Amino acid sequence: MGAMILFIFYGSLLFFIIATVLRVRSCIRSPIHLHWELYQRSSIYELTEWWTKEEMTLCEKLRSIALDILFLREFYHRNRRFWYPLFVFHLGVYFLILWHGWLFIRAVVVEVETASVFGWLWGTFSTILAFLGGIVILFMRLKDEELKIYYPPIHYWKWIFLLLCLLGGVYAVDIHFKSIMPNLLKYVREQVTFTDFEKKLHPSFGPALHILFASAWLIYLPFSHLYQIFFRYYHFLRWDHVPYRKGNEMEKRILEHLDRPVSWSGPHIQTGKRWREVASEFPKPQG
Repeated sequence: MGAMILFIFYGSLLFFIIATVLRVRSCIRSPIHLHWELYQRSSIYELTEWWTKEEMTLCEKLRSIALDILFLREFYHRNRRFWYPLFVFHLGVYFLILWHGWLFIRAVVVEVETASVFGWLWGTFSTILAFLGGIVILFMRLKDEELKIYYPPIHYWKWIFLLLCLLGGVYAVDIHFKSIMPNLLKYVREQVTFTDFEKKLHPSFGPALHILFASAWLIYLPFSHLYQIFFRYYHFLRWDHVPYRKGNEMEKRILEHLDRPVSWSGPHIQTGKRWREVASEFPKPQG
């Protein structure tokens, strides 16, 4: 069983890397006219006369990313009622990510016996924030009839699974390791440095459960809507509001797409041509 868990974890890690690279590659290569699918309800193309607006500087773009990702600006302005539990949940998740990073570094570079209760307080506080925010969000979305048409059933199962992951972490830290940080850090060091391969092959129930939860998330993430959120900040998706002008980069990209062969057909479009030929068949606007 231990060898199977080991295979699942490292297999899911490899799968996550490959799937992420392929999906990012697919999004970067997507035609210009499909970009709106990747940043729905946040595209500048939804504004009238968007081409008259000045292009954002790098500092403005970084500030926009910080406000959107760290403080959930879109939700704050669009749905304040949901923003409060979402912000609590995301704050807990961000703290947990930092806590896991601290665990790996602390376990390797500093003697684990000197660890204080600070690490346990950090992880516990972060987990409580994430769990409370997550459970409130789940109940609010289950009760909101208007939102149900936008969320498939897997969305609700995702939140239940996420809450179970948090409980699994609590079980591993507070029951298996008895909230003793030196014991947890010693285990992390052995896992990271491969100094005790026996524990990898025969893990205890608590750590094994947490590893399986993590593996499931690694497999799910590349296909989740969470990646769509991060793709919005790829430069040519979030900020590609460049008007078409003779000789500029936008013209070059459009001409490349016009040379693509037509791969589907309909009453008004037939295969066997290139998009340049199809476009030339439509009547030009008058005036």
